[in-house]
Amino acid sequence: MISFRDWMSERVREYYRSDFRRDFFTAPELDRVFGYSLAYHIGELLKDYEEPYLLELGGGSGALAYDILTYLREREPGLYKRLRYYIYDFSPELVELQRKRLSVFEGKVFWRDRLFHMRGLIFSNEFFDCLPVHVVRGGKELFLESGKEVWRELSNPSIEEFLKRMGYGGLNQVVEVCLDCVDLLKGVAENLKEGYHLVVDYGYTSKDITKFPQGTVVGYRSHRVYNKPSEGMDITAHVNFSLLEEYGKDFGLLSLYIKNLRDFLLSTPLFTEELQRLTLSEAPEDIERLSRLKTLLLSMGETFKVLLQKRL
Repeated sequence: MISFRDWMSERVREYYRSDFRRDFFTAPELDRVFGYSLAYHIGELLKDYEEPYLLELGGGSGALAYDILTYLREREPGLYKRLRYYIYDFSPELVELQRKRLSVFEGKVFWRDRLFHMRGLIFSNEFFDCLPVHVVRGGKELFLESGKEVWRELSNPSIEEFLKRMGYGGLNQVVEVCLDCVDLLKGVAENLKEGYHLVVDYGYTSKDITKFPQGTVVGYRSHRVYNKPSEGMDITAHVNFSLLEEYGKDFGLLSLYIKNLRDFLLSTPLFTEELQRLTLSEAPEDIERLSRLKTLLLSMGETFKVLLQKRL
């Protein structure tokens, strides 16, 4: 018998050693303007740092790093010259993929398999959603035995503490408890001596949790969503942004804002300028890109959120 949390952890590690790109796409792969928009805000946050570090949690295919560094090299050359870009990843296969894609930035990109002391910005796109969750309902936790679901006593006293602190104890629904998110957040804060923490991911806040009575764990395979995930799938759970905000206080991370991705993008001059230009263009490639930008705003704009925290 194994807790769902431990089962999910094993499956995620196995999955990201395969060619996961066949099952889904992320915002950076949709259009370069996503990475450029993030880079614009990175430039605003780090413009006064003498030697800032950028640390991306989970580099994926390297597409986001490529777009961020391309933007900074072209539009913020002074900052580009001063910064060092790090990628934190545990998958040798993904690191090799990233190295090939980012070879044009020789001497600028470095890899780490653990967090380290730094000043600058730690950020992620679709990273927290891959962290395993305890699945709880009615004071019981979900376990798996020979593939069958079994509800048993909570495996960790921190789960009950979390439910009380977040005000979820009386909810008559499935609640996902990501203690791994808390641990990672603590690690981020301990290693970020000065600077910011930025999270982009699909998720919810406490006021929206009742919209997900059966929880949010799903599996992705070949661009299809499965409510009963199994081996060989990308298994994820929506990120509880209220958790990141609440526990961030314990670790000296002050939340500056939580926004929907749509509002974040529309607050970015570069994005709105590109949107306007593409709207007026009749070129086939621009029409296609406009469709992708609309996907960012409409399909992903409400589901995805952006959290910015400052290290106190």
